[in-house]
Order: sequence, then C-alpha cells, then structure tokens
Amino acid sequence: MSETIMTEVQTEKPKAKVRFAKTTKVNTTRTLPRLIEKNGTCNIESRTIRGKNIRFISDIFTTLLETQWRMFLSLFALSVVFSWVIFATVYYLIAYSNNDFVESIVEEERYYCVENAPDFISMILFSMETQTTIGYGTRYVTDNCPAAVFLVTVQSILGALLQALLTGIVIAKVQKPKKRGNTILFSKNVCICQDGGERYLYIRIGDLQKSDMIDTHARVVCVKDKITSDGEYISHFRHDLDVYSELYSSRISLKWPIVLQHKITPSSPFWALDEGEVKSGDFELLVFLQGVIESTGMSFQARTSYLPHEILWQHKFKPMSTVVTLSGMFEFDYKQFNETINFPTSTPSTPRKFVRAKYIRSSSPGDYSVGGESGIADMDDVMSTTSSSDSSDLSSASVKYGKVSLNMYGS
Repeated sequence: MSETIMTEVQTEKPKAKVRFAKTTKVNTTRTLPRLIEKNGTCNIESRTIRGKNIRFISDIFTTLLETQWRMFLSLFALSVVFSWVIFATVYYLIAYSNNDFVESIVEEERYYCVENAPDFISMILFSMETQTTIGYGTRYVTDNCPAAVFLVTVQSILGALLQALLTGIVIAKVQKPKKRGNTILFSKNVCICQDGGERYLYIRIGDLQKSDMIDTHARVVCVKDKITSDGEYISHFRHDLDVYSELYSSRISLKWPIVLQHKITPSSPFWALDEGEVKSGDFELLVFLQGVIESTGMSFQARTSYLPHEILWQHKFKPMSTVVTLSGMFEFDYKQFNETINFPTSTPSTPRKFVRAKYIRSSSPGDYSVGGESGIADMDDVMSTTSSSDSSDLSSASVKYGKVSLNMYGS
C-alpha cells in the first residue's frame, strides 16, 4: 500500500508552473536588478532575434556611433590599413603581370608600372602615399601602364570617401550630447510625505552647467508587474506618473535645483500603499529628463532609476541655502542637495514658518547674504537667533542674522 502511494506521488505532475517574483530570485548584490542603472546606462539587451547582425550592418553609421571608443578606434585603424593592403596587392599583381620583377630583361627594353617598387613592401608604401596624398616622389606610376593609372584614380576617390566617412563618425561621436547628462544631478533618494491632507512623491534635480537648457521636461515611469481584472499577467507594466515643478508646470527650468512632485491619486500606483508595502515592493522608478542644449541646439536625455529601498517615507527635501557673493552671483550649496527632513507620522502636519532673505549689497569685503532655496529658508534654521518676544509676531519681525536682514512671516 505504501509503495503504491509513493508511486502516485512521484508520478503526479504539477498543474501549473510557479511564477517567481524578482524578490525571490537569488541576487548577489542583495538588491533588485535595475532596468536602468544610476548613471543612466540601460541594462536591457535584445536576444534570440533572427537577422540581428544584418540589421545592425544595414544601419552601419548608427551602429558605429553607438560603439565604444576603443572598439571604434580599432576598427578605424584596421579599415585604413586594410584598404592600403588591398590596393597594394592589386598594384603588385599589375606589376607582376608587366614583368616588373623579372631581372633577366634588359633595362633599356623594359618599362615599369610603378617606379622604385621592387617588392610587396614597396607597393604598400606606394599605396599609403597615394591614399594619404603624401607623394614623396621616389615611387610613382608611369604612363606606360594604363591599368596602374586607372587604379590610382580609383584609390584616390575611394580613399577620400573612406576618410570623409570615418572623420564624420569621429566628429559625430565627439558632438554626441550623451556626456551632457554627467552634469545633471538626481537626488540620492525619493521622498514620500503627507502635505495638507494629500500625499506627494518628491524628486530633486539640479544642473551644474551655467547654460540653461531649452524646452526641458521630465518624465517618471513606475515599472512593476500587473494583473488585470481579467486575470492576465503583464510583466514590466509601465505606469506614467504626472510630475510637476513647484509651479505645477510640466516645463521646468534648471537654473537652480528644483523639486519635482507627484500627487498620489487613486490612479497612481502608490495609492493605498503604506510604508511597509512600499519598502517591500517589487517595482522600479525610472526618471527621464529631456531637453535641448542651448549652445549646440542638440537634444539629449538624462536617466536614472530608484528602487524601493531608496524611497524615504515621511521625508521632504531640505531647502538649499544660497550665498550672494560680492559680484552679485547666487551660489547654491550642493552639499545640501540630498539632505531631507523627517516628518513623523504620529505628529500632525502643521503649517511651517519660513523666512525670506532680504539680500543686502555691502561694500565691505567678506559680507554676504544667506537665504534658502528660491530665496526661502526654513524657520528652524534661524529660530535660535530670535527671542520669544520677536517670535510672537512673525509677520512684522525683523531680525539680524549675521550681516543679513531677514524679514520673517508666517505661511
């Protein structure tokens, strides 16, 4: 009886395959795999496609643009040397058919196709001199060999085309705006916080370049698996998040660091999720920043991603302080770019007090003004300098903060 039961158990087939989530897979880095790395590199590769290499070769210009510099420079050198060797081989065959290498012929009765080229190495030197238009003069084609003259013409034309193609690819690779994204800063973390009865998601973005970008806008996508109402499983479903700047506009300006915000509504994938569900979630936030470079007019895209462990619950970004130099320049302290403020969930959200810096131009060296992000600083930063009587009427108080006069008011 027991043997019959064991046989039935061994021969029983599973009814359905088990689909493992990404969190149950073995990962040596102890984090979820990223679709897009923090530096913007896409961690996606297309496989098992028939004719993939042929499609890349048909678009050879774009393929060479996307290759790495070390690979492209190697192909550049090999293509030039290969063309020299090919034409040198044809020159050698033409000279061989003309008996240029036969020593038994009397010098007065013979003529050469290529003068002063007695071997194959000399033909390679002549091919290089012809294609690069160096022309040292010791080796040259005579008019007694029409085939060699025709080959010189063909090599000059094809050599010019090859040089123009390779030079154009080099210039295009140098002018690629991909490196422009290196000066775009994304905050280390994403913040989710309750504000005025609504919940928001915050991302800070900054630009280190002085030149502003044109028509800049951001896009945030949440990638996660989805099961439809019909029970259909969709892998890596993309939820577009509506993000705005402080002025609730999709167009942004990065003259100074800004905070993008997303209002969590019932249509948002973060709706009805608590802190534990967000931290243990299986999703990835992809952030795309697109714009046109003002100096070159070329469009570019900067990318980054965030995983669930990079989301701070009940946090907001701390306003960045600014410094006005003697020349009138506004300097932002990027050491505070990733700093956040914790708002405990147990304490009710109360209106926070802010101070606006009144910038004063001083003639004495070393005087400067300090303020907050967009000219606003947190009240907690200057409250220690005020007395209890001064803080009783914030709408009309005026406090000396170092060399700066700060007019404080309630929000």
